[in-house]
Amino acid sequence: MNRNLDRLIRRALIVLALVVLSGCMTTRNTKFVEIDEAAQSGDYTTAITTLEDNNEDLYRDKDSVLYYLDLGMLQHYAGEYSASRQNLSEAERLIEELFTRSVSQAAGSLILNDNVIDYAGEDFEDIYLNVFNALNFLSMNDPEGAFVEVRRINTKLNLLEDKYRDLAQQYSRDDDATVQFETGESRFFNSALARYLSLLLYRSQGDYDGARIDWQEMQEAFREQSNLYDFAMPLDDSVIQPPESGGRLSVLAFAGEAPIKVAETLWIVTSPNMVSILYAEESEQSQGNLIPQGFAQFSYPGVDDGYRFKFQLPRMEMRGSDVQRVRVVIDGQPAGDLGMLENMEQIARDTFQVRYPIIFIKTVTRTIIKGIIAEEGKDRMQEAGRQSGSIAGLIGGFAASIATDVAVDASEQADLRMSRYFPAYAYVGEWDIPPGDHQVEIEYYGSGGLLRVDDLGTVTVGEDGVNLATSYYNR
Repeated sequence: MNRNLDRLIRRALIVLALVVLSGCMTTRNTKFVEIDEAAQSGDYTTAITTLEDNNEDLYRDKDSVLYYLDLGMLQHYAGEYSASRQNLSEAERLIEELFTRSVSQAAGSLILNDNVIDYAGEDFEDIYLNVFNALNFLSMNDPEGAFVEVRRINTKLNLLEDKYRDLAQQYSRDDDATVQFETGESRFFNSALARYLSLLLYRSQGDYDGARIDWQEMQEAFREQSNLYDFAMPLDDSVIQPPESGGRLSVLAFAGEAPIKVAETLWIVTSPNMVSILYAEESEQSQGNLIPQGFAQFSYPGVDDGYRFKFQLPRMEMRGSDVQRVRVVIDGQPAGDLGMLENMEQIARDTFQVRYPIIFIKTVTRTIIKGIIAEEGKDRMQEAGRQSGSIAGLIGGFAASIATDVAVDASEQADLRMSRYFPAYAYVGEWDIPPGDHQVEIEYYGSGGLLRVDDLGTVTVGEDGVNLATSYYNR
């Protein structure tokens, strides 16, 4: 590529610094296993205590958003609603602050690997933290606070593509940007889960006109986003009609675990002004050999022929749930099943695709820059070894070139950071029952039968109010 040599040398120093930083990155601490197991068994108090006691080992300074998200979600499940609200709100504040900073600093930062900068959250985390904060406010009997959270969801969805368009434009202004940055398209613009919470709030105030609008929006979410809502609407028009028996119990249940990120290894092969991307993976039948899985090629002005570099990209992998059926039992009698309201893990993957083209081009650009620097450095090291005229010098030059390859590969590891405790699915159901106290249990079934019974104890249903019961099963 046609770049000034002194500039390449300065970039090389940055590469070395990034390699040092990448060496400081922590792997998943085994304490997370303890926290995960406690959360999956419903022992949220132990999960919270273990997370807080091991905060410094589990999270780097650049992982503050993750800490507040993980802690806030576990506190919500544990019924610590005020603390959960505070921590989720702090996560939201940091997400907004860090993203704003990333846009302003984008030009000139292509050389930086995402691993060495502050984690600014995934969009599904930023959206769904408002859902659980709305539930926090409802549990604290603050419907106005819940309304604010729900409205923030709609605002974020309206701006989802625009905010990354601004980021892409800034990256395109970078001196090293030889291709135009673009964003993906989001197919998620309307959350049925958020609309349902808004419907409940309007209905609790006797505002059935407001509830009707949200019901129409819920139906539109299913109709216009069938790729994300590829299941039957779990409710009907009765949601916007007063209960016949004087009281109505609404139940929201959440199950499963949100996706995780895994690394995909790819190779860059250059030809004059052209880049080819090869994706390969190992299989049980390949006996350690890499089997090509995909191929892409695009114009990359200025790149020379003959370079081959390895890099990684993050990919979202679904964890799903063991749950196949959720049944509600009221006063010892089966009341019926809940229906799926939102496939949260599918939405997580969909919203990730908006930013993915930026990650892709940024990573390819960075890999090429650092790879060429490394190749030139290796040539110099080997030439110096040859000129030394000694065996030790030749070996040293060869060893240094190998170390350079290892260092560059280490600095191009994919950023796999994500929060751990958002659910994968949301289920909903409603039952008209007489006002008063009722014993409510939520039964979770898998392919082998009953998995867990969540005894919600006494739930008071009034003639007005939200009358919402929530349940969680983190498997």
